[in-house]
Amino acid sequence: MRLKLSFDLLTLELFYEETKDLILNSIVEKIYQIGNTDIFLELFSPNHGRFKLILSVHPQLYRIQITKKEFPYPVRPPSFLMLLRKHLEGGRIINYSLVPQERIVEFKIKRFPEEDKKLILELMGKYSNLILLNENHIIIDAIKHISSEVSRFREILPGISYIYPPKTQKISILDLNEERLDEILNKETSLKDVLLKEVAYMNPQLVNDILGEKDKEKIKKRILEIREKIIKKELTPIVYFHEDEPITFSLFPLKEYETFEKKEFDKIYKAIDFVYSYAFDKTLFEQRQRRLLELVKENIRKVADKIKEFDEQIKEGEDAEKLKIKGEILLFHKDEIKKGVGKIILPNPYNFEEIVEIELDPSLSAFENAQKYFKRYKKLKRGINILKEQRQKLEDELYYLNSLEFSIENAKTFPELREIEEELEKGGYIREPKEIIYKREKSPELLKFLSSDGFEIYVGKNNKQNETLTFQIAKPEDLWLHARGIPGAHVIIKTNNEEVPENTIYEASSLAAYFSKGRYSIYVPVDYTKRKYVNKPKGSKPGFVIYKNEKTIFAKPEDALPLLSQKS
Repeated sequence: MRLKLSFDLLTLELFYEETKDLILNSIVEKIYQIGNTDIFLELFSPNHGRFKLILSVHPQLYRIQITKKEFPYPVRPPSFLMLLRKHLEGGRIINYSLVPQERIVEFKIKRFPEEDKKLILELMGKYSNLILLNENHIIIDAIKHISSEVSRFREILPGISYIYPPKTQKISILDLNEERLDEILNKETSLKDVLLKEVAYMNPQLVNDILGEKDKEKIKKRILEIREKIIKKELTPIVYFHEDEPITFSLFPLKEYETFEKKEFDKIYKAIDFVYSYAFDKTLFEQRQRRLLELVKENIRKVADKIKEFDEQIKEGEDAEKLKIKGEILLFHKDEIKKGVGKIILPNPYNFEEIVEIELDPSLSAFENAQKYFKRYKKLKRGINILKEQRQKLEDELYYLNSLEFSIENAKTFPELREIEEELEKGGYIREPKEIIYKREKSPELLKFLSSDGFEIYVGKNNKQNETLTFQIAKPEDLWLHARGIPGAHVIIKTNNEEVPENTIYEASSLAAYFSKGRYSIYVPVDYTKRKYVNKPKGSKPGFVIYKNEKTIFAKPEDALPLLSQKS
């Protein structure tokens, strides 16, 4: 289910009321930027300690947020970030305010002995912006430049005077009486559009929920109830969940989600931090995952193209047998062929129905021409063998890249991506300097399950984990499993030197099938053998092994689902 978020005016006003004492008089110790949209101010408050203030102009996740969570920062700072650092780091926030009835936040920052600077955050969906001004309200720079070609109402460019956006003409829900509300509800245009465009404190999620009531009197009642809750400040920040993942938050109970799991917060800024950290983390993760996938897919394409080239060369090289036959024909008829002849046509001794045309060097005898053909044959034959060896190396690389693609697609956390990225760097697939600094987290743990017979089963999630599991954790008598012939996880059954029941072997096989490229097949062949029969060839790619004395079992990936429901 898609995450639905809306940082509306009411949310902003409540956030401001809760955080003004925290933010005011804080020192700007450090500034970071992630992507093109998110600025992180690391602040120190004399009364509240250190925290991060996020100012985001992301088209979907625009917001102001207080957090202590760590995010992966870029190594190379963008130019706008360098400018903010130049003007704001070490400064103190001497004023923090909202423009009344507008989603505009202002910070006045003093850094002695320089002039005061003003940082303005405009939270307006895809038109959001972050603008740095001098004390004369002249724009120093903005995270988004807006020229007259883009907007004829106002420009946002360095060196020009800052002009506030046109004021909204909405009526506050607090000023709505029943008569005015009746006028709005009786308009012939779309009721959803009317409520969103004409009434302040409304957001799409809340309006959709209100309009779930089909009767206008019930709609009217819901709106008036919301109005009363705002007046009385009876607001409870609620985050709703679907399959353990947050899907939205609201200041009012939503009937659409009344059957969903929910979590209530005592402060709006805590709810914002919870849900937006999740959303932002997920966005960053998906961006990084997508970039790694693109890199690996591009290398897969290159290797596949090379294999095609080698196939064509090998196919051409297979004509070497024809050179050998021509040499043999010349030896067989050497007494009949006179020197000085440039071409002869003779039957193929291996197929009398075929006539062979043989080019000759007139300056050489038939024997010498035959030796020349044999020499070319041997050279080409040696070339074919080299080509076949190189082709096999490419096949191994293609298999390896496919295993990386599988690992990236199934990664769930930044540490898992980090392990794969480090592997790509060591393999020479990533040559540019590191782009981001990952948050400090311990390495991801192996997946662990318990079979219905009580045996521990471990699953590796990438090549690094596979090698650690197989060659460091598993003991010689443990059982090792892997989907046959396709990229996938190494799976280990800890035997404790006991006989492993067939049911446990099948359960582990279903896990090997599920954590493989064959996940969406009905059946997947899975090989299993004792760990002592698994070896890693010298110089082979990470995760690559050879094994013997294996048996094969056909497993359904879907049969792993009961094990996956375990909380290990």
